[in-house]
Amino acid sequence: MFRLFALAALALALVVPAAAQQPAPDYAVRLIRGRFADQNRQAIVEFEVQNIGGAAQVPATARLVVIATGQEVAAAIVPPLSAAQSHTVSLPFPTASFAPGSVESLRAAVGVDEVEAAGSQTIQNNFAQISLTFPDEIPPEATPEAVSSPTPEAPRGWLESFTLDLSEPAQVAAVAIGGSCLIMLLTGILILRLMTRRPPDFGSWQPAYTSLFPADPHSTAGRRQQWQPYAQNGTLPPICAENSVQAFKRLFGVDGVYFSGWSVTAARICQYDMYGRIHRSQVLAPPRLVRRLNSVARRQHKLTGEQIERRLRPAAGWLANRLRAQVNERSAALPVALDLRFQGKHGEVRIVFELYRCQQGEWLLLDQWEPEMTIPGKTIAESYTYSFHGLRPGETLRLFGQRLQDELTRTLAEMIRPQVFTDTAPTEVPTRIRQKKVE
Repeated sequence: MFRLFALAALALALVVPAAAQQPAPDYAVRLIRGRFADQNRQAIVEFEVQNIGGAAQVPATARLVVIATGQEVAAAIVPPLSAAQSHTVSLPFPTASFAPGSVESLRAAVGVDEVEAAGSQTIQNNFAQISLTFPDEIPPEATPEAVSSPTPEAPRGWLESFTLDLSEPAQVAAVAIGGSCLIMLLTGILILRLMTRRPPDFGSWQPAYTSLFPADPHSTAGRRQQWQPYAQNGTLPPICAENSVQAFKRLFGVDGVYFSGWSVTAARICQYDMYGRIHRSQVLAPPRLVRRLNSVARRQHKLTGEQIERRLRPAAGWLANRLRAQVNERSAALPVALDLRFQGKHGEVRIVFELYRCQQGEWLLLDQWEPEMTIPGKTIAESYTYSFHGLRPGETLRLFGQRLQDELTRTLAEMIRPQVFTDTAPTEVPTRIRQKKVE
């Protein structure tokens, strides 16, 4: 009998520690994505919550917070998940809470201090981040038409008794003065609107060649398609690292002339970080600056390089001074991006991608192609992006503004009239591009 009790106690001692070693739940956020619904009136952030630990016993809360302000925009309840179980979370919120055209970084968190402690070793995968670019225009919500109730007729009196007698000079003078005042008022309103007109908005868009289905990555078309997102502009750097590979895109007309048929429609300069463009530092170019860029671009073949830089320097100075006014010594260290939007008429312009490799200090052309595009309208849109260093150590804001103006002037001049030209059409570019070596 004593042996029976001893065996039972031993079995109980082995079972209890095994039950106590059951793994704790570990929630992980996967596949976070965003979309817009209800005619861009509502933004929806969705992600998968997967339990990669033991079974959970309590529900968890999924929250969506703006990183810059800490404001919570949406929340949802996640039921207790068993081991290896997943759950899809959808967090909708109105887009009217954010400025049109702004870029916001959002953070999703699940089960913090509910399923897992905030300081635990497994809490890192309970978070995920996403950046959303909100649409420029949001249609207003439709409101039901109010049923008008019949109103009693207003008493007729002085309107019926008012008559205009053109034979009376006093009445004619009063009408003339009133009409003159009305014309002056409308003219003043028109002038005020022209003076305070907003610069052309950069907006959100996608090139016509990004809407196609991905091609076979092992084919020539597939490899070319994978290189296209890395082409930021059409300027070759004068110095290159040995065996480095760079992709560029150039804008031509159907006649083979560089920049023929293209025009600048918008320009902006702003800072950026790992999450994208910083909207509060954004500076949009006014219409007069855009017209100056187009004027210099149309006359590029009649001007020398020095004349082009002299005409573009005021525009570069305007952008640099406005950006310097938006930053301080702490935030000025972030890098700066210059974005330019172009537009051309379908059938009159071409986009040519080129792939180069650096060998012995010279750029060697490896491949050249025109992308396949889906063009729903009559125009083709494209953009260039250039990056610049922010405030350097030991540099003051005044010196930073002067350096940025010089770099913007040189970059815009190289964009309008590149240092490297070909004498033939883009399809006949020579295989080797000569560059001057820098001592």
